[in-house]
Amino acid sequence: MIILNRVIADGVTDNNLQNELLDHYCCFIEEILVTGADFESAYNIAFRAITPNGMREIQEELYLILNYNQQTNMKRIIYLSSFLTVFCISTVIMFKTMHWSGASILFQIALFLIITTAVILFSNSIKHWKSHTLGYNIRVVAGFIAALLISVGAIFKSLHYPTAGFQIVTGVLLLNLVFLPMFFYRLYRGVILNTSKINS
Repeated sequence: MIILNRVIADGVTDNNLQNELLDHYCCFIEEILVTGADFESAYNIAFRAITPNGMREIQEELYLILNYNQQTNMKRIIYLSSFLTVFCISTVIMFKTMHWSGASILFQIALFLIITTAVILFSNSIKHWKSHTLGYNIRVVAGFIAALLISVGAIFKSLHYPTAGFQIVTGVLLLNLVFLPMFFYRLYRGVILNTSKINS
């Protein structure tokens, strides 16, 4: 029970993986106990040996292996949609600067692409909600709502509908105060962890 509670506390949510890890830890601990070590020492050695970087890493790797093809196709769609979005926005800037016609149409296309990309990302994340950390889930929700508010607000603005300004301001505040700080902190933390692993 102690070992299972530790597995669950470390963020493993998949029941099959919980049972596999529990069995693996128990076997490992039994082997160490045979040598005369006490339970607490065997317990600590087992967790350091089997999951030196934490159990969540194993769950994430298992998820990637089991969903490799699906994730690959999803990434292709997301990258294509993101490329088309940036392409349209940069082209709109050029068209606006040169006072060419067609800028408003391209801008509308870019906004719909942003909404499409946000919906795809959010739907993919929500399918595996329990396998991610709370911070990741908050970041996903904040990013999705911000993208939706800014894009829909911009569409409303172009059509002179009410609440456009409120949607845009709320979306930008959510983007700047919640999503971006969490996103860049995650990137920073990842770089620091990788650097410490290389140095150690």
